[in-house]
Amino acid sequence: MGAVFTSEIVSDANAIDPIGVQYTEEKRDSETAQSTASNDTEECEKQGKWSELPSLPLENIYSFLRREDQVNMSLVCRSWSEGYSSPSVWKTFRFAFSGSQLSMDTCPVKKFVRKYSSMFRHVEIESTCEQDCLMNNWCRHFVEFLQILTSNTQLISVKFRYFSYYHYPIRDTLFYNDICREIVDFLASQRHLKRVEFEHCFFNFQKCVEILRKLTESSRESLTHLNIRGFDDHNPMSQEQNSNLAQNLPANLPTLADLPNLTILETDYSLIFENMVAPQSNNIQTIKRRQTRVLSRIILNYSHTCMEIDHFRGLTSTDWRLLQNLYPRLQVEFNFMRSSSSRRDVEFFIVPNMPISRLEFIHETMFPVLEIAVLIDHLLACKTTEHLVTLRLFWQEPIQNLSSTFIPFLQACKKLKCFELFMCDTTGIDVLLESWLENRPESLEKVIIDIVNLHNENDAPGWINVNEYVSLLKLAGLNISVNLYIYS
Repeated sequence: MGAVFTSEIVSDANAIDPIGVQYTEEKRDSETAQSTASNDTEECEKQGKWSELPSLPLENIYSFLRREDQVNMSLVCRSWSEGYSSPSVWKTFRFAFSGSQLSMDTCPVKKFVRKYSSMFRHVEIESTCEQDCLMNNWCRHFVEFLQILTSNTQLISVKFRYFSYYHYPIRDTLFYNDICREIVDFLASQRHLKRVEFEHCFFNFQKCVEILRKLTESSRESLTHLNIRGFDDHNPMSQEQNSNLAQNLPANLPTLADLPNLTILETDYSLIFENMVAPQSNNIQTIKRRQTRVLSRIILNYSHTCMEIDHFRGLTSTDWRLLQNLYPRLQVEFNFMRSSSSRRDVEFFIVPNMPISRLEFIHETMFPVLEIAVLIDHLLACKTTEHLVTLRLFWQEPIQNLSSTFIPFLQACKKLKCFELFMCDTTGIDVLLESWLENRPESLEKVIIDIVNLHNENDAPGWINVNEYVSLLKLAGLNISVNLYIYS
């Protein structure tokens, strides 16, 4: 795939060759002045004066096209050529290289970046290079690109994706420091960023702190959405290093108080996240004096790739109560995936006063480390039922006493609208559905139950009853599907 730089984000199928676009653009620049003047009148008469299309519809048409098609469209007539240079066409820009383009000494898109970067408002930068021999070229092109943005552009949003592909091979070289320095300088130059995303980038901890500190200094008042999933790289550390880091966090780590207009935070459960939340008790008077307290959504993720809980302080019910007092509209979406979940894991991460509105719990093990009843009882004890709107459970071991476990729990969830269950056994499903015919949870609107890993229908007791109950529940207005997947 060639470099991709589009007015709208496109799929790989729509990726284009930047050299071809560059050639077409050069052709457009040289031919447009000569050809359009003589042909405009004749073509307008033939085509019903399409060249007189108002600017707004013209810009809307451009917004639906790939960059290559935009260039071709700009060759039609003078007014369409002028429309190609309008800010709306260059509002969104994607910078991504792979394969043959990285073997070139010069960056084929630099010309367009220099020419149109002042119009950029939304930029996505993606590393797709997987060849070690081309890493240095990618880094050099990326640094040059950021330098142009730093001097020419004021963005509204920026997304960095998949930088981990090259960070590991060059971690001990000057390129890594150059990249981090350019990112910091770029963020320092931006004063109006509303949305910033670092997705699967994995910087070392000190660089994370430096990047976030610069971001909070430069876009403190404007930033509303921050995504730092896959941001803090802890994996290469030894257990001793992780423990030392947890005990000696730098004093200049940013907190939620440093981003007063932040409404959405997407993050892994990490030392950085703990530090952003836990010190709120020290800042509570300062924050209370502010009239605007807008944080409404934390999307929190924890998986088997994250640090072990021994290295975390752990957010307490007091921490979450303070957050709810400071941010009354706050809701938490918690995505939890572990291959060896235990009662300790559950009790550490899910605590009282944590306003979980959406819980996705993936229990990827066939070993009975955690029983479903333990999770459900803990959710009841924490009063998670007061907030829960969506519950998604992926359970790869047989669930004992399914109906007796879920019936009282779902009745206690007064706000639950969507319930999804992925499991490997049908036992108890018919009893659960039958109970809903008589006393369905009032708020429940959508149910999806997938049963997999069965070898034949004889492994699915009560399946005939399940089909009957599903039909009756649909007639009663419930959007429900129960799917049985049999593998021979």
